[in-house]
Amino acid sequence: MTPPTVVPINEEWVKILGKGMVTIPKKFRDDLGMREGEVARIRRIGNRLVVESRDVADYETYNDRELRAMIAADKLSPKLAKKARSFWSDLP
Repeated sequence: MTPPTVVPINEEWVKILGKGMVTIPKKFRDDLGMREGEVARIRRIGNRLVVESRDVADYETYNDRELRAMIAADKLSPKLAKKARSFWSDLP
């Protein structure tokens, strides 16, 4: 039986700034490969907040061409849009 991997517990106190902002300590960012401008996922688990780097979080990016294709595929034809409006008359 392989012994479980021991992950060192690293702690830092951080100050909560305006709009709830906090600074992730540089050593943590470096160790996790977090870079300025990248996204991270934050989750609430009970009374804890967990911040995950993009490498851990399920996250995808799309370029402009891919986004335009998705938006075009999502549009209803005028005929189908008219039919939908007849079902949901409160839609704009």
